[in-house]
Amino acid sequence: MHVKEVIEKLKNKNIIIHDIRSHSKASEEYIEVTFQYPKDREKLSISIPFHYRRLGLFIENPEDLAKLINSVYEAFRKDSRNKWVKANKELWNKKHSGKEVTKEFFDKLLNLKWNCRNCDLPSNPNFARRIQDIKEMGYLLATNTNLDCKNCKRKTTKILLIPFQISGQTGHGYEVLTPVLKDRIIKVLGGINVYENKKPPSVKSLLPDHKFPEIRWDEKTKEENLGTMTEKEIKEKFQLLDNHRNQQKREICRDCSQNEIRGTLFGINYFYQGTEKWPDNIPKHGKSAEKGCIGCPWYDMQKWRDSLNARLEN
Repeated sequence: MHVKEVIEKLKNKNIIIHDIRSHSKASEEYIEVTFQYPKDREKLSISIPFHYRRLGLFIENPEDLAKLINSVYEAFRKDSRNKWVKANKELWNKKHSGKEVTKEFFDKLLNLKWNCRNCDLPSNPNFARRIQDIKEMGYLLATNTNLDCKNCKRKTTKILLIPFQISGQTGHGYEVLTPVLKDRIIKVLGGINVYENKKPPSVKSLLPDHKFPEIRWDEKTKEENLGTMTEKEIKEKFQLLDNHRNQQKREICRDCSQNEIRGTLFGINYFYQGTEKWPDNIPKHGKSAEKGCIGCPWYDMQKWRDSLNARLEN
């Protein structure tokens, strides 16, 4: 998708489109815009996320992106944003007052301006977790790691809260595993670390890993009734990894989602289905995207191992 295609779909002369930007670490994509409000004599520089994994927001065509931009433009009108700020301030005071640390961040972000991580937002050693918490509650946050800060007198990371809530506290695209369900999954899968192909001294080190990586999910991928899964469904959906390998898989799947090149295991360029290239006929996100993962060693390590051993025996 190119900027020119989006501009052609926009009819509002008070919206200026600049560029498309990626925040690779968070797997987010933004379109950079300037909103002009002649009546209020305001001009705002905004980054609007249109690939936003935390909320399952994946816009792939210029028409839908133009609609989102127009909606955000209306949300930033002075009257609209003031009402939104008031409503969300009341919401947090009533329902989220117990989230004291995260609330400090949210209260500051309610100024709806670019806030410097170093000199505007509260000092906190787990800054990323606080921002992630707010995202998972359904809020749109724009992140730019290369903006000038007058106070810091250098380029810094800045965060902008957009007064346009995609969803409620659903964690779109994410599934919550209760301790009971986690223990059941580990038991069904025999407590085997699929990367090492053996049972560790303590199964507490194991994490149920979704074979189909969350980075390729959309809002329709998440399942609501995980507790009713059969043993067969658990085996189809999960494998067990330790935290280190789980993080390694995240990075490999993130790279694949951005570059469309599937990862290898142990440097072995073998895929039990397809090649290293993401299939052209498979969508990048949503339930159908899982077909593009089949054959990748990180998708189903045991099946990959069995397939490779069978090939070596022949």
